[in-house]
Order: sequence, then structure tokens, then C-alpha cells
Amino acid sequence: MNLLSTYERFSQAYPAEGALASFRQAGYDYALNKGLPTRKDEEWHYTSVKVLSEVNFMPSAFNPVEPSHDTILEIKKRLNSAFTNVVFFNGVLNKTLSEELPTGFSLRELSEYPNHFDDAFDALNGAYLAKPFALSLAKETSVEKPVNFIFFTSVEGGPALMVHPRLYVEVGARSSVKFMESYYGKAGVSYFVNSVLDLHVGESAKVTYVRVQGDNESAINIGRTRLCVEKNANLESLAFATGAGLSRHTLEVILKGPGSNSEILGVYAVQGSQHVDNTSLIDHAVGECNTNQLYKGILDGESRAVFCGKVLIQKGAQKANSAQLNNNLILSSKAEADSKPSLEIYADDVKAAHGSTVGQLNREELFYLQSRAIPKEKAIPMLSYGFLSEVIYKISDENIQKWLSRQLDEAFSRLSLNR
Repeated sequence: MNLLSTYERFSQAYPAEGALASFRQAGYDYALNKGLPTRKDEEWHYTSVKVLSEVNFMPSAFNPVEPSHDTILEIKKRLNSAFTNVVFFNGVLNKTLSEELPTGFSLRELSEYPNHFDDAFDALNGAYLAKPFALSLAKETSVEKPVNFIFFTSVEGGPALMVHPRLYVEVGARSSVKFMESYYGKAGVSYFVNSVLDLHVGESAKVTYVRVQGDNESAINIGRTRLCVEKNANLESLAFATGAGLSRHTLEVILKGPGSNSEILGVYAVQGSQHVDNTSLIDHAVGECNTNQLYKGILDGESRAVFCGKVLIQKGAQKANSAQLNNNLILSSKAEADSKPSLEIYADDVKAAHGSTVGQLNREELFYLQSRAIPKEKAIPMLSYGFLSEVIYKISDENIQKWLSRQLDEAFSRLSLNR
């Protein structure tokens, strides 16, 4: 695997001890043995990562540069005064551009690591870990202002980079927080982001989690998010993707305590030759939990979108309630959407439904707007925007709604909506 060719050099340049050293080596061994997935693998049937073996990506730690003036200006465009912004540049915490975390939070280096890997990318992330972080919010703490972890990548004139962020977040019992994980990069440069985030939602906690993938279209973004939801907790989750030439987000939601409610949302808008893949597993490990999953996307040009969503209701998880829906709007005859929602149920007293649609704009709705003196070149963007914004407005925080709407506007400016 080309991606592992620099591992020995990385290990010598950035030696680790104890648990981190063991975790790195285990990640290397797993990834070397497993290799990159191919379309022969069922979970990767619709998505090829062959491009990763065609480019020599160097670990960002080999080129530890500071952001240039122009790059800093680009980063500042991604900061929002309504949020607490924590900035990582090429995987390294940038204290100059970051703000202090709100009271109740603690940020420290990660000291405990999983004893297994979910796939080769999870293992690759482990192999190249430099300085992973753990973020904790004390129990019975309410944080009003959303906290946005921004990961910005730029080669700054150097070789193509790969960055492997890993973050563990723990929200204490009966606490409330809105948390964002955002990915961006400088236009026109090639890089590979391979992230892992673990979020533990404590008992009776209330959490909003938003992942924004707004990388440039020369980038590759592979991300994995694992959400663990405890008893009586409330979760809002939104995966928002408009960037990268190739992206895949794997989301795993494990419901570990009864009485929890989870809203699991997704929005994607792609064009040109972009490829976006949303793969998810919602695991009802216990009963009396509610989940509602809604992913919507718009495709233009020769883009492709993949949705593979599985709801697992385990034995004994009685009175589980789960709904799953994926809707795709196709704006071009050359765009393609593959949708594969699925249910796997081992309990008999449950409510579960799933479905998907792939289609074009509703002609009757378009005709109605035109009959009200709204020209076609305005009616098409209106209907398309409304199709996606419905999902954004399911997030309860108004500042996050506004921020995502602004970024959706940027994505829409690249779509051919006036045909």
C-alpha cells in the first residue's frame, strides 16, 4: 500500500511510547495486511478508492509549515463569531487562530485507544497518529454557543499531503452542547484527509453534532464517526457534504440505553465529477429507542452519490422505533445516485420503515411557480434549494442553520440550475 510507504520514516521522526506506540504499530500491521478496499468488497461496491494508490501523499508532519498570509485569510472566512472556533492546520492545533473552550470543557491528549479497527482507513489513521485529542464536557453543564472544530489543509507549495485527525469527545450526563467538525482546504491543491471521531453522549444529555465536509474538489475526504448514545439522551446529527472530488463518510450510531431519541440527517450537493458516499449503521442495541434518518442530495453534471444505510434492531430490542429515508434529486442526465437502505430486525415488537427515491424536479410544482409569474430560471433554484433546506432546518440551533444555509448557497452557485 503506497500510503504506508512512509510509515518507518514517520515512526523514526516522531517516535511514540507506550499505548500510542502499540496503537500505531497495530494500525500499520492491520492496514498492511488488509490493504485498501476495492469494489469487490461489499461495503465499497459503489465507491472506488483507486486514486489513493496513484498519488504519493506525504504525512503532513513531514512538512510542518505555518499557514501563509493568504491561507490565514482563507481560514478566517471559515470562522463564525456565533461559534467557539478551534482551528487545526494540517492536523496541528493552531492556538493563534483558536479560541478558548467554554467553561466545563477540558482538552487533553488521548491516552487510551481502541483494541480493534473497523477497516483499513481506521487503521491507517492509527498508524499515522501524531497528537490525538480527547475533549470532555463535565456532567450537568450547558454550553449555549456551538463549538466548531475546523480542520483546514493546505500544502503551502509542498507535496501532496495526507492528514489523519482523531478526536474523542465525551459529553457528561445531563449536559447540553452543540458540536461541529468541519473540513476545508485551499483551492486547487491535492490532499487526503482521513478522520476518525468518537462521540459519547451521556445519560440524559442533549447533543447536536454536525459534520461539514467543504474540501476543495481536488481533495479526498474519508471520514468515520462513531456515536454512542446512552439512556434518555437526545441526539441531533447532520452530515453536510458539498466538497471534495471523492468523499465517504461512515457513520455508526449505537443506542446503548432505553429512552433515547436520535435525529440522523444528511445533506449533499455535488456536481462535475464529484463522488459522495454516505454509509451508515444505526444499531438499536437496546429497546425503547427512537431513530429517524433522513438524507437528501442534489446531483448535477456527471456526479455520483451513494447512500448505504443499515438499521439493525437486535434481539431483545423491543419497542424500537426506526424510520429511514433517502431522497435524491437529479439535475443532469449524466448524474447517478445509488441508494441502498436496509433493515435487519431480530425483535418482533418494533416499528421500522425504510425507503428511497431518485428523481427529477416535480413538473407540477415547477408549472405552479411559472403560473405565478416566476420564470423557470428562478423556479428551478427555488425548488432545488427548498428540497435540501428542509433538512437543514431540522437542526434546532438557528446559528447553525444560518451557517449551513450560507455554505449551501456557495454550493448552489456551482450547480447548473438554470436549464
